[in-house]
Amino acid sequence: MARYDLYLRDPNKKVGGPVMKGQLVARSDPSANPAKAEDLLRAESQVTFLVHGFNVNRPDGVAALERLAAELKPPPAGAVVSVLWPGDHFMNAASYSWEGDDADDSADALADFIEMVIRDEVPISFVSHSLGARVVLGAVDRISGTDRIVDQVCLMAPAVDDDSLSDPEVFRDAAAHCGRIGVLASVKDRVLQLAYPAGDLLQSLLFFWRDDPGLALGYHGPRAHGDEPIPAHLTAHQIRPCRESGHSDYIPGPTINDKQTSAVHYAGDLLAGNSEPEYPPKPSSPPPGA
Repeated sequence: MARYDLYLRDPNKKVGGPVMKGQLVARSDPSANPAKAEDLLRAESQVTFLVHGFNVNRPDGVAALERLAAELKPPPAGAVVSVLWPGDHFMNAASYSWEGDDADDSADALADFIEMVIRDEVPISFVSHSLGARVVLGAVDRISGTDRIVDQVCLMAPAVDDDSLSDPEVFRDAAAHCGRIGVLASVKDRVLQLAYPAGDLLQSLLFFWRDDPGLALGYHGPRAHGDEPIPAHLTAHQIRPCRESGHSDYIPGPTINDKQTSAVHYAGDLLAGNSEPEYPPKPSSPPPGA
């Protein structure tokens, strides 16, 4: 499995900064210039993009996506590209309502990179967390009118509206262009339960109601938009409340917990094309003295 980092942010800036044109780094040859790294990636037969969420600085994003790539089983075929985008700010979580624009601009930059570097016949897949879903779906929406193959899309705790995959004004076209979409959601995610609706409402007010406020897809799963149905090729897993899965229980941390292990297992199953991706139950506690 070849590994790359794609910077849609300033690679020398730890926090924040503008969205930038994609700069690719080959993990196998960090000294290679971006053009050479792009040539290496262009030769791959399949590419999987990993996208972190909101309020993740550059070094933490690199480390988190590296752990995610290492834990995916089976390893994705071809190349894995970690996408680093500037969804963070020195104000930390308080900047959420302003980060939608950066997510949209990052989606455009990612789509530009895909169109420029990835060959049309090469299947691409995505795994995202939180607001990274908006980056992924925005990029897919940009390429939805082409013959490019989007295979598997795994959205973990997606911070987009629950009806957005059915809404023709949002991501219905993007969803239709994907071979399959998998959603992991948890009603124990307090960030999406409480902060998302408030931040979404403020974002709507700030940007003249361009976004409709609502509940998050990653909180209680997909909802139809009016008469528009939920896409038939969408598979959603509502994590059982007894698992107490919060917003950080998806991408592995420095010490991986059982909920992160289950989420990564689900993502690996989906990427492998398994018809019913599994979110494994919590391992049983060993008997006393074992």
